[in-house]
Amino acid sequence: MRRIFQIVCLLIAASAHAVDVILLGGQSNMQGIGKVADLPADLPRAVPHTFFWNGKVFEPLVAGVTRSSNRAGEFGPEIGLGLGLATAAAPVYLIKDSASGMPLHAGWNAAKWEGPAPGPGRKTFYPGEKAGDPNTGTLYRAMLAKYRAGLAHLEKAGQAPVVKGFVWMQGEADAKHEVSAREYGESLRRLRARLAADLGLPTAPPLVFGQVLPHEPAMERFTHRVEIRQAMAATDERSGLPAAQPGVRMVSTDGFGVLPDTVHYTADGLLRLGRAFAGELSK
Repeated sequence: MRRIFQIVCLLIAASAHAVDVILLGGQSNMQGIGKVADLPADLPRAVPHTFFWNGKVFEPLVAGVTRSSNRAGEFGPEIGLGLGLATAAAPVYLIKDSASGMPLHAGWNAAKWEGPAPGPGRKTFYPGEKAGDPNTGTLYRAMLAKYRAGLAHLEKAGQAPVVKGFVWMQGEADAKHEVSAREYGESLRRLRARLAADLGLPTAPPLVFGQVLPHEPAMERFTHRVEIRQAMAATDERSGLPAAQPGVRMVSTDGFGVLPDTVHYTADGLLRLGRAFAGELSK
């Protein structure tokens, strides 16, 4: 009987239709505050072959209809990503999580620096060192739960989700302290590895991330803008530096339009950011 059950499971798995999934995460520039009203008139509002996880189902991504940002009428890099990546032959399913103004390094607890050593219950994307690590950040736990829910939904629908990439747009919060800025490359390495392990992926997915704070001079609160940008650039697999990580690529945001606050991207900037992410994932 057990052998028959195993055969049935294999047949079900073999009949499942593979679909491409992109995981998105980060802080406010991943959330996106670009205005749908500022999108070019000739840009399709319904992003072809792109589906967005709304917490219950995957719905077609339609600018101004799909709630892909925290506020109605706003969007993040997902529109440009879908336009640049999805095709009729390879539709794309997006699962996005974001938390405005939140850090990655374990030393933070939301906007408060508590020292470089990890601690339990902190509001951060810190993924911990291993499964069940009590110091895993609350934001990472929430992000992981959202990813798992979306993937499980696809599996329940008879599809075989394949995580084709992890897109990350975060770092402004970590630019406010020297330790978190200088150690950002290591933070990214840990995040990618833990995410793959926690989701049970056979290999770590390609990680594409955006270099933060392109505007100079930066606002005073970003005291270590230079250090975090250097750490980000060194992490790119093409940097030729010892810190380079295979499978990790950075998108430079220099020249992308920013709002008067000099931190958040305009509608055009977010479109360019999403398309740049798609370009790196397509290579």
